[in-house]
Amino acid sequence: MSGGVDSAVAAARAVAAGHDVTGVHLALSKN
Repeated sequence: MSGGVDSAVAAARAVAAGHDVTGVHLALSKN
């Protein structure tokens, strides 16, 4: 997930449609 509103809305719509949703974030730097 990018952390933007569109990711949250897409996840919420998927949950509302009955799907299991897991959010994943990949941190590529230590900053």
